Amino acid sequence: MNLDHLNYLTDISSDRVNQFVEQENKLSLDRLMKDPRYEKTYSEILSILTAKDKLPHFYFIGSDIYDFWQDEIHVRGILRKTTVDQLNANKPDWQTVIDIDALSKSENKNWVWKGFDCLEPQNELCLVELSDGGKDAKVLREFNLKTQSFVANGFYIPESKTDATWIDQNTLYICDGTNPQTLTNSGYPTVVKKLKRGQKIETAEIIFTAEKTDVAAWLSNYNRGGKNYFILNQAKTFYSGKRFLISDDGKNTLQAIPMSEDAEFVQIFNDQFLFSNRSDFIIKDTVYKPGSVFSFSLNNLSNPEYHVVFAPTKTQFFEFAVGAKNYLIVTVLDDVKKSVLKYQFKNNQWISDKINLGDAGNTSVMASTNDNDLIYLNFTSFLNPTEYHYLDLQHSKSLKKIMTSPIRFDSKNLVADQYKTKSSDGTMIPYFVVHKKNIKLDGANPTLLYGYGGFEIALTPHYLGATGKAWLEKGGVYVLANIRGGGEYGPDWHKGGLKENRQLVFNDFYAIAEALIAKKITSPKHLGIHGGSNGGLLTSVAFTQRPELFNAVISEVPLANMMEYHKWLSGNSWMAEYGNPDVPAEREYLLKYSPLHNLQIEKKYPEVFYVTSTKDDRVHPAHARQMVARMREQNHAVIYFENKDGGHGRAANMTEYSKLLALQFVYLFQKLF
Repeated sequence: MNLDHLNYLTDISSDRVNQFVEQENKLSLDRLMKDPRYEKTYSEILSILTAKDKLPHFYFIGSDIYDFWQDEIHVRGILRKTTVDQLNANKPDWQTVIDIDALSKSENKNWVWKGFDCLEPQNELCLVELSDGGKDAKVLREFNLKTQSFVANGFYIPESKTDATWIDQNTLYICDGTNPQTLTNSGYPTVVKKLKRGQKIETAEIIFTAEKTDVAAWLSNYNRGGKNYFILNQAKTFYSGKRFLISDDGKNTLQAIPMSEDAEFVQIFNDQFLFSNRSDFIIKDTVYKPGSVFSFSLNNLSNPEYHVVFAPTKTQFFEFAVGAKNYLIVTVLDDVKKSVLKYQFKNNQWISDKINLGDAGNTSVMASTNDNDLIYLNFTSFLNPTEYHYLDLQHSKSLKKIMTSPIRFDSKNLVADQYKTKSSDGTMIPYFVVHKKNIKLDGANPTLLYGYGGFEIALTPHYLGATGKAWLEKGGVYVLANIRGGGEYGPDWHKGGLKENRQLVFNDFYAIAEALIAKKITSPKHLGIHGGSNGGLLTSVAFTQRPELFNAVISEVPLANMMEYHKWLSGNSWMAEYGNPDVPAEREYLLKYSPLHNLQIEKKYPEVFYVTSTKDDRVHPAHARQMVARMREQNHAVIYFENKDGGHGRAANMTEYSKLLALQFVYLFQKLF
C-alpha cells in the first residue's frame, strides 16, 4: 500500500499543513462548540481544574514544602512554598517563588513549567526547566531560591532535550542535547559533559559518549547523607542499558555497576543501590522472579553482596520506591490496588512493615525527603475525595489526616467494582467499572472504556473529579482497563504485550468490551473508547480491527503509522516496545495492526475523534494527521482537533485543557447518549 502522498503531513509548519489543520479544526469546533452542552461542560470542568480549594500537589525541597499551582488567575501556574507546620495545620501561607504567567507575559512566551533541580543540601541554586508551549525540549535557566530571581549571567542552556544536574555551585554535569550532530537516532544526547560556570557548552569537558544507536545517555544525582552519587545510564534500549557510578576522585572515573543490562534502577538509600530484575535473578542458588527488588553497597562494586528487598507474590508487585532519612518507602500493587511499605536496613537485611490506611482506596507516597523522616501519603479512590495523611516515621506510628479534597461530584448513588474477564489466550484481565447503583442492565448505558496497555505503566483507581461531574453525574459509565503491556502485574505482564505479542494487548481490550456488552451494561451503540499516546494507538487499532464493537473513539496524540514511527522524533527509542519495521519479521506483525495501513474503504467504522498538538515533539502529529487525511479520502466519518501548544500533554494550561476535555465529552454525548 503506497501512502507516500501523505508524507507532506510530517511538515510541522508548511502552508499546506496549516491549511489542513485550520480546515479540520474549524469543522470540529463548529460542530462541538456550538452544541448547547459545550459551555456548561466547559464551565464545570474549568471550575474543578482551577478551584482555589483543590488539593496542592506538593513536595519537599530540603525541609520546605513546594507546590506548583494553577487556578483561574494562574492558568500557566506559580511555584510557591510554605512550611511543614503550616501545612499540617491546614493553614499554609503560600509564598510565590516564580510566576509563570507573569514571566510568559514579560517575555512574550507561552512558557510551560517542566520542573526544577536544586543543588543539595543548600537548595539555594536551582536549574528551572521551561518549555515553549509544552514541548519535551526545554530551556534550562539558573534560579536562586533565596533571592527568588533568575541569576544574572547564570547557567543557561538553550531549547533542547538536554538534562543537567549540579556537581557544585559552579559546575554541572550535562547530557548535551544542543548539538544535532551528537544526538542518538532517537533524538536524545549521546555526550555527557562537565560544564563550568561561564564556559561555552561546546568547549565543556566530555566525560562519556554513548553510541548513535543507543537510546540516550542519561545521568542522575542522588544526595544521601551529604554525599552525591552520580549514576550514568547508557540506555541501549528503552528497557536495557549499562549503568556507571561516576567516581568522586575528581577524574570522572566511571565504575560499572554490577547489575544485568535489562534490570531497572530503583533508588539509592544511604549507600545501598537498589534495582529490580526484569528476568530471573539468582542469588546463592535461589531464583528470584522478575519484579523482585535487590540492593548492594556502592562501596563494594567489585564484589557485591546482594540483599533481597522485595519479592513479588501471585498478585502483589513492586511499583516504585522513595527514600526518607532513615526509611525506604515502597509502593506496591496488589491486584491493581496500591499500598505502602516502610523498610529499614539493619544487620545486612531489609525489614518491612505496612503503613495501613485501609483497603477502601489506593495509598501512595505524596512527598518525602532525605533531610528527615516526615512523609505525606495520598489516599484515593474512584468515588471518595482524595485525602492527604502525614506521618513522622521516626517518632510516631499514628497517621494524621491533614487535607481532604472537596467533593466534586455527587457519588451517593454510584458504585465502583472490579471484575476480571478471559482474554483470547485464557488470561484473566482485570478492569474497574464505575456506575450508578441501580443501573438498568438493558444495554443502553453510555459507557466510556479507557485503556493504555504499554511501557510498564499501571492504571489504578483515582478520584474521578472532572470525569465524575461531566460524565458519571449525567448517567455515564466509566471503565478502566488493566490490559497487558502495562505494569499492573510486574515485568511479565508487560512482556506479555511486547512486539510480536502486541495483538494480545488489543485482544484484552476487546475482551473487556465484550464483557461489558454481555453483562448488558452497554452495547456497541453506546460504547466509546478513549486512549492517548500508546493508548491512542490502542484505540486506533481497536476501531480498525473491531469496528462493530464501538460507536465513539477518542484517539489522542496517537501512534498510527507503524511503518514509519521509528523515523519520527523519539520513535526510534520505542523499538524495544513495538519492534523494528526495517526487520522483515517484525515489519510483518507491525503491518498486521498498523492503523493507517489497515483502513479499508469498504468497511464501516465508527466516527473517530483525533486530537494532537502541533508542538508534540515526542509522538509526531503526522500520525493523527495521516489517519484523518486517509479517512477523508475513503469517506469515513472523522473529526480532528490539533491544538497548537501543549506538546505531548495536549494542552499548555488549564483553560486549554478544560476546553479539550469539554470538546471530548460533548463528542461522547453526541455519539453515546
